[in-house]
This record gives sequence, structure tokens and C-alpha cells, in this order.
Amino acid sequence: MAKSYKGGQYHRKRWTAPDGSVHDVYGKTIAERDEKLEALKASYTAQEPADAHVFVYEYAAKWYALRAPHWSEDMRYAHRYNINHWICPVIGQMEMAEVKASDLQKVMSQVADKSRSYNKRLSSTIKQLFAMAYDDKIFDRDPAAKLKPEGVKPVPKDALDEDEQQILLDTVRGLPIEPFVMLALYTGLRREEVCGLRWRCVHLDTATPHLDVRRAVSWPGNNKPVEEDLLKSDAAWRTIPLPAPLVAYLRQLRAGIDATPEQLRGMYVFRGSAEGPASYSAFTRRWEAITVRSTASGRELGESVRNHKIRVTIDFVVTPHVLRYTYCTRLILAKVPINRVQYLMGHDDPQTTLAIYTRLLGHQPEDLIDDVEAAFAPKKPAGETPPEGAAGA
Repeated sequence: MAKSYKGGQYHRKRWTAPDGSVHDVYGKTIAERDEKLEALKASYTAQEPADAHVFVYEYAAKWYALRAPHWSEDMRYAHRYNINHWICPVIGQMEMAEVKASDLQKVMSQVADKSRSYNKRLSSTIKQLFAMAYDDKIFDRDPAAKLKPEGVKPVPKDALDEDEQQILLDTVRGLPIEPFVMLALYTGLRREEVCGLRWRCVHLDTATPHLDVRRAVSWPGNNKPVEEDLLKSDAAWRTIPLPAPLVAYLRQLRAGIDATPEQLRGMYVFRGSAEGPASYSAFTRRWEAITVRSTASGRELGESVRNHKIRVTIDFVVTPHVLRYTYCTRLILAKVPINRVQYLMGHDDPQTTLAIYTRLLGHQPEDLIDDVEAAFAPKKPAGETPPEGAAGA
């Protein structure tokens, strides 16, 4: 039955829109009222972004196509793998607008037993994907905004001390892995940066010998190396001065290469089996020379390996990243200012450098000995007579 509204007999219907606003719809007949209500609902539907009703796998493909040109090949592989291997199997068949924070947490739960860095890479893909969806107004609130990566905490790294560095250098002398070890230990370059370094970026005959980090090699999902000038971040683009031991080594290494100056410029310092960069398997085989000479292989220190000429000489943990961490540690303990350490390491986030700085600086035995000695110094007996001539005597 119609009631009196607006000075006449009307039928009314109150409707709450998706944006939370409340609307009263009037009609002289129920049919007229309902027709107006449907028209109002249709107007809101027309305002909804078309992407709201696409499936996650479809929107992810769109996001990837838009962003991929700005990434390195290594990043393209990482995001593609995260989408295909972790995201789509769980929420790929959901409509974008239906995805909630709990759904994204289900995706992350798959990698809970993996490293924290692995978790951060997956959460980065999710956050970037849903940030674009939020910008496209698919959501009123970004479901990934509070997503936090967890995962297994990394085992604290130990830098190599001076004795360990010398043992390592003695162990790799003359082996194909030696150029890599020298460069990583004395410049702090990442593995990909060492493998992408060409002789034209190494300047040994200037007043201050240095090298330019301009390219890196990645192995995106397979064994074949891909050289790129898209580095890990803008901060990775840097120029690093070379200490004297590395300058002497590189000059000797360069002198042993049979090539014209122009040919040499295009060659890689740490070469693969041919003239190109090392494949992933080639790098692994060369690094194996360190592993078999280490107690990590299960052999005892001093034990012979394969033949009597090879013996286990390394009883400490050494990885490509440990070499980089050792370089960083040496800079910090030498009291190099933190902003310079950040630059030389190519850290995009200053917090990365600061965390290492805080952990090391002021915590060395020589820094703490006065505090410990004071804590354990013998206490003066109560009532002891001050020495003759002391103030107040």
C-alpha cells in the first residue's frame, strides 16, 4: 500500500549502495519504484572497474605484461615463478574483487618453512600485484597492505678472519675459481656482478685503479647465462677502487691473456668455458673445487681428496655471499663511514648497511675489554685507609 511521501502517495524502497551511501527510491507504483531501483543499481555497476570481475590469473598476466619491461631478466623470472607456482594454484580462479587478506595469507603459508628472503620475494610479488589493483580501484582497501613475510630466520653469517682469508687464497691459487674469489673478496661484488664484469670496466692503469659495476649475469630458470645492464637496483651502479693486492693480481691475469687490446675489452674477467660469461653449471663446477677441499664435504682437515695432491685445507664456512660479507666487515671495522660502505656495497636500503654496522661496530673484543675489566676489577676493602698524600688526608 502506498504511503504519503513528498506530499503525495508513493511507494518507497531504501537501498544501501556498495560505497555505503543510503538511497531512498520512490515510485507511484511498486513497478515504477522497482524500475528506478534497478536503474540506480545499474548506475553503480557501470561505475565498477571492469577488472573487478576478472580472475586473479588474468589480472596477474596483465600486471606482469605492464611491469616486465622495467625489470631485469632475473626479476622477470622470479615474479613469473611466484605467480605460476605459488599464487595462481591457490587463488588464481578467484575474482580479484573477492580476494581477502586471509586468502593472501594462505598463499604465504606455502613457503613458511623456507628462508625469510624467499618469503620476502613472494610477498613482494603479491604486494606489487595488489597495489596496482588498489590503484585501479578494484578494492576500497588493499588486502595486501598488512602482509608481512615471515619464514625461517637466516643463520648468522660469520665473516672470514685474516687467517681464514689467507687459507682460502692459498687453496684457490691457480684454480679456475681464483679470479672469482679475488674479485668478491676485494671488491664485495655480488656473484652475478663478478660474472658480468668485462675487462673494459676494469681500469688498472689510472692514478686510482678501479672498476665500474655496470652489468650483471643471471641464469633465469636455466643454465644459460644472460647478461643485463639492469642491475639489482639503482644503487648497484657504482665505481669501486681496487686495493693493491687485487691490482697486482689483475695485472698478472691480464698479462696472461692472448688477445689484442680491443679483443680484451670485450672479454669477461671471470670467463666461461668459451669467451662468454660462465653458465650456471660452469660456475658450480668451479666452486666445487672449494667444496671438495673443505670439511663441509664430510672429510677431515688434512685428508687427501681424489689423489694425494689435493687435501682438505678449509674448516670454515665459505660461500660467494660470505666473501661479500667479509668485504663489508673489513670496511666497517676499518671505521669507514656508513654512507661510503653503503655505496661500495651497492645497498639500495640504508637499513641493510646500518644493521651490519650496528652488529659489528663497538662489539669487538678490543672495544669491550675496558667494560669487562671494570666489571671484574677487585673491589677496594671497606674502610681502607687512603694512601698518604691523597686528597682529604
